Amino acid sequence: MRNVILLFLLIVGWTTTVYAQNEQETIEVTGIVTDPKNEPLIGVNVTARNMPGFGAITDINGRYKIKVPNYSYLIFSYVGFTKQEIFIKDKKIINIVMAETKETVIDEVVVTGTGAQKKVTVTGASYVLRRQASPMLLQAM
Repeated sequence: MRNVILLFLLIVGWTTTVYAQNEQETIEVTGIVTDPKNEPLIGVNVTARNMPGFGAITDINGRYKIKVPNYSYLIFSYVGFTKQEIFIKDKKIINIVMAETKETVIDEVVVTGTGAQKKVTVTGASYVLRRQASPMLLQAM
């Protein structure tokens, strides 16, 4: 009976130690992601570095909430803005202002009957129209 009680106390003590260590390792980080005009950005990807498949996105007010390990990096990415990596130490609230990318040039765009697509994604036949001085449209093709 004495061995059973000792074993029970060891198991309970071990599980509470493991639980306490897990609580210290992760923190809940919250914040708001905005653009340079101080408007909230909807749908910004917030991920932890070296943790694939683990992340969150911002809501309609630009707010996010994510639990990450202490001393890790958060990566903020959004289309048309530069990706930012922020080191998390003991910070619980991190507000980010995303900077727009300088690269706004589109390579090649194909206009179809259903909308515009990049040339790489077009699966059908396409024709390039060049601007030429021609009295007739048929001669230009």
